[in-house]
Amino acid sequence: MDIRKMIAGLALGATVGLGLMVAPAQAATAASPAAPAGTKSVLDDRSAQATKHFYSSHWTRGECEDRGWYWLGQHPSWEWTCEPGLGTDGKFKYHLYLWY
Repeated sequence: MDIRKMIAGLALGATVGLGLMVAPAQAATAASPAAPAGTKSVLDDRSAQATKHFYSSHWTRGECEDRGWYWLGQHPSWEWTCEPGLGTDGKFKYHLYLWY
């Protein structure tokens, strides 16, 4: 194969590949609507984003509650709960969930 054809093929492939990667990024930013002036951001209202997150599993309810109180001490606005259930290993445990 001729070296010029190889270089031309690599250049064409790189150009097309870069064009395909750049096009979706440009389309996504162009399609984003601007927020109205009266709209509150998530940072303005922290309570709107509070969601239940699994944190850890514990063998006893006391261990689970201790870890929940620890995180509440670190972040007073958070909430926690310990729910009984089976772990991924099939054994009974208490699962700590945090809302933040």
